[in-house]
Amino acid sequence: MSRFLGRTTTLTRRGARIRVAVVPADFRLPRGWPTPTDKWVRDNAFWQPPADWSPTQAGAAAPDGWEFWRPNKLWWQTTGAYYRSIAIWGRLSNWLGYLFLVMLIASAFLGSSPMLRLVGFSAGLASIALLIVHEVLKARLTERLFAQFAVVAQRGLQERLTREYQRYLTAMA
Repeated sequence: MSRFLGRTTTLTRRGARIRVAVVPADFRLPRGWPTPTDKWVRDNAFWQPPADWSPTQAGAAAPDGWEFWRPNKLWWQTTGAYYRSIAIWGRLSNWLGYLFLVMLIASAFLGSSPMLRLVGFSAGLASIALLIVHEVLKARLTERLFAQFAVVAQRGLQERLTREYQRYLTAMA
């Protein structure tokens, strides 16, 4: 991992992961691609390049299904409001996990009655099931948010290119 002017670059087995300050996702750079500047990462955050796109003429395109963006710590801080609707699943899982632990400790001190074991075991299984539901919902919601942000990023890119082209035409006139 290297750190330079607010940027963190982490090498993974499939490529580099670039973290730039104020961007709530890390840019995942496919092998063989040139490292983009911080400005490029900020300006193009969440943009999904077309399937056969390459940043250079001679460069190879990204592998099929390549994820260009991964959430980082800032993602959870900036998008927390979107996850409020599924937070109840995580809270219920936690409370049932606590109940399981209380039943486990109680059975050690009070003896192992069948009812105590049944309640504790049921709470433990329900806690695991609710945790799985929460994680599946969180993954789906994250995927949906990334898709929405990609649409907004594409629109922003088009608007920026249009403005730059208009500036170019004005300067040439």
